[in-house]
Amino acid sequence: MQKIEPSLSLILFILLVPYSDAKPINDKFFMDKMCGNESIIFDGDLRPGGWFQLTSSSKYQPNFSCSIKFRAAQPTQRFAVTVEKMNTVDCPKDRLLIYDSSTLLNKDIKQQCGILSTFSFTTATSQVTFTFTSGPGTKSNGFQVAIALHFPAVHTCPQALGFFLCGNKNCISKVLECDSHNHCGDGTDEYSCSTIGKK
Repeated sequence: MQKIEPSLSLILFILLVPYSDAKPINDKFFMDKMCGNESIIFDGDLRPGGWFQLTSSSKYQPNFSCSIKFRAAQPTQRFAVTVEKMNTVDCPKDRLLIYDSSTLLNKDIKQQCGILSTFSFTTATSQVTFTFTSGPGTKSNGFQVAIALHFPAVHTCPQALGFFLCGNKNCISKVLECDSHNHCGDGTDEYSCSTIGKK
């Protein structure tokens, strides 16, 4: 019995070390490869943010319909969502709709399709859904979206604890600073970076 206890301790140590040493992930997704999957869960430790494009191809498909959902691990966490690029030429037949739980965020047709400059939202709930549909006409490369957990319950957003306070008061993970994506929504996570960033 005395020989079994040390080996059990060793097994527990081996199981715990990879988790504690795990590095946060800033994921890249392709929406057209994830349609209808379960919600992608973001948490502050291992997946504080990411970004996605509509498709890995040069052009998205006609008569296409897809939804993907992101959910925060904690009910107090929110999402900072930034549409970094938009290029859907068959507007309004090709449209991106963004829902904060069941509330449509981008109600203006000018934020649903066309060729647009950056725009952003911060959700009021811990879930955000993206739905894209396309008509039969000419296609282009679609869009690119940056998404990050926002921690409104962390009032001071302390840098020493791994947070970054955006100019617009969003509080995101410091891991997302200088990664060449606008996770704050106002771009302040990229302002003081080199052109190479941390990629």
